[in-house]
Amino acid sequence: MAAMQYTNYQNQTDYSPLEPCSKRRLEVALVPQRCLEVALNSPLLQRGARGVQNICSTKLAQNAAVWLICIVLVCQVGCTWSTDSIRRVASVAQWGTGTGVDVRRRPRNPLEMPMSVMTSVLGRGGLQPCDRTEQYLWKHVLLDRYKEDPESVLLELVESTQQQPDLEQLRVLSELAYIQGHRSRLSGNERRAGQMLATSVIASFEFLFNPNLDPFRNAYDPQFRQVCDIYNQGLEGMLRIMRSQELLRPGGAFEATSLGGEPIRILITLEGRWQNEQFEKFEFVSDFDAEGLRNNYHTYGLGVPLIAVRRPADSNRPEEQYYPPGLTLPMTAFFRVDHESPGSGEDDDALQQCVVQLYDPLEQTEVQICDRFAPLESNISTPLAYYLDDPLLNTNWFATLAMLNGDFAKKFRGLYMLEPFDPNKIPVVMVHGFWSSPMTWTEMFNDLRADKLVRDNYQFWFYMYPSGQPFWFSARQMRLDLQRARETLDPNHDSNLLDQMVLVGHSMGGLVSRLQTLESADHFWNLVSDRRVDELNGDDSTINDLHQTLFFEPNPSVARVITLGTPHRGSNVANSLTRWIGHKLFRLPSNLTNEYSGLVKDNPDFFRNPDLLTINTSIDSLATDSPFFGAMQSARRRSGVRYHNVVGLYRANTISTWLSGAEPKSDGVVNLESAKTGDASSEVMVSSEHSLIHQHPRSILEVRRILTEHLAEVDRPAPQSGASRPVSYERADQERNSGRLVPLFQRD
Repeated sequence: MAAMQYTNYQNQTDYSPLEPCSKRRLEVALVPQRCLEVALNSPLLQRGARGVQNICSTKLAQNAAVWLICIVLVCQVGCTWSTDSIRRVASVAQWGTGTGVDVRRRPRNPLEMPMSVMTSVLGRGGLQPCDRTEQYLWKHVLLDRYKEDPESVLLELVESTQQQPDLEQLRVLSELAYIQGHRSRLSGNERRAGQMLATSVIASFEFLFNPNLDPFRNAYDPQFRQVCDIYNQGLEGMLRIMRSQELLRPGGAFEATSLGGEPIRILITLEGRWQNEQFEKFEFVSDFDAEGLRNNYHTYGLGVPLIAVRRPADSNRPEEQYYPPGLTLPMTAFFRVDHESPGSGEDDDALQQCVVQLYDPLEQTEVQICDRFAPLESNISTPLAYYLDDPLLNTNWFATLAMLNGDFAKKFRGLYMLEPFDPNKIPVVMVHGFWSSPMTWTEMFNDLRADKLVRDNYQFWFYMYPSGQPFWFSARQMRLDLQRARETLDPNHDSNLLDQMVLVGHSMGGLVSRLQTLESADHFWNLVSDRRVDELNGDDSTINDLHQTLFFEPNPSVARVITLGTPHRGSNVANSLTRWIGHKLFRLPSNLTNEYSGLVKDNPDFFRNPDLLTINTSIDSLATDSPFFGAMQSARRRSGVRYHNVVGLYRANTISTWLSGAEPKSDGVVNLESAKTGDASSEVMVSSEHSLIHQHPRSILEVRRILTEHLAEVDRPAPQSGASRPVSYERADQERNSGRLVPLFQRD
């Protein structure tokens, strides 16, 4: 199995997998660097972690044993960690627990496609012509000569198609040229391979799109799908050669020669919302298998699905700060022969111009050639899995560090975008819960954006916060971050769709989300003091932070809130045992422990419940006797906001149910009474445990239903797009284009 190369972050100790703004070195006072390096390189530790699966009889025991090894490391007191060390510790955890999302290279013969009807076979000499092609060669007395001198036969076919284009000739030419190109690539002759593959792709393109052949083209003939396969596979071979020669660059152009020696100019263009300089490299989807994602969304058509690895931009565009480093995106490469623009150089008449167009399949799903529309082949799941194929992201290690150490987590706090910002789409902000991170939304995000109605009208943002601190502090930070994003991305408030925002929160993230829609009045201040806030003595910045935490207005941009498995009245998991563990292990952000402690010290007898400001952890804040829940129930909701709720029901003997003493009607963490809310416009129950409720298919379908309902109510109907027709057919409302055929490889 070939190793993947991560140009963006391997061997870079300052890489930050989720950092919204700039790269920083991770400063975490947990384990001395030298001790950590020795431990990670220790054969004893490695054998111990790998041996867990043999020692422990159950998956739960395996997970617990491996995490125990890692927790022993993080509970030491010392200096700093580098990102490389954190990633390697995550790799240790991965040995025993497996990965959430993984990508593996796989060797693949370019003709082995699940939907392929191509009938070329592998013989002793490699790929051989199919029976139908051999029949054509025999009929035209070319079979014996092809076996002896295939290139002369191909040149004869090229000349014949120039004089009298014929569908069967073009099909035979495309197949034979592909076979010869494939053989040349295997033998290392890239120059000949490039000529042959270019011949194959251009012949395929003429077969599929030449308007003069419309009366004879039959989309129900198996040869039609065969030529589509040859086009895709030949184009992928061309692109691989271009990449090996560092020619696969958006905005680039180069000259090549055809099989007959005629010059060809090939342009590479990036279509849509991205810019040429924003991509560092391209990988081929066909080289990878996505593991861990439940659904792999692949659409069939024309083109080559790619993984575009984004380069961190130096642009001053405001949305740049929200894209994480190393972001990967789906792309589809499409090749066309440009009959209208022969060239732009001094020897225009000597050049046939072709274009490799790179399309974002999330933005465009079909291409128009003359008066025909063809669907683009695409894969939107594998690029997502490629980005997440990092032990720091696809294990719970990052979420664990973010929970245990508030100062570590605050370096990553904020909004993240995995797609381009679009002011013409409604934001859906996904908010994770306790002991979690934005990666928990991978399944829902993958499923929702595969739906054309959803992706055409919504954009997905993700919010990251320290899950070890009380949720009301996280709500204040999210309130400020959303406000800052709105002012940064749309300072003039030109986009009314940004005021139709939908928040989706899992578990504690649902509480953080609901607080964005409440008006505090003095309900929350009265929990900590019965005196006026302007009587406080202390640092102005600290007092202002406290004021923003306990006095707030609802966010006018939030129109709906969807909560899944949310403890609206607390959870029994927050009991004396778990709260004690939280106080021992959690390290709250320094501003909470230092600044607020100083405020309490400078104002004796001012606060009736100072623990709410100083030593509370997120577990404390989720206790059923927390006064904050009563204040949330009493607070006024913003007019017009709609709430939706998903409740989990699950009965199993797990650590969570043991810790919580969960009742029969619960999801293992949140009981039914706390999970239900009286003000929801809709509420459904899902048979799922707490940690997986937002990944359950029924939950995802419910979120999709709500988004569809929301779309109708904001009076923004989805754009109507007719289904793609076979390229042999024309759109009914368009006149036939009887454009001139440009013969293959012929100079004008």
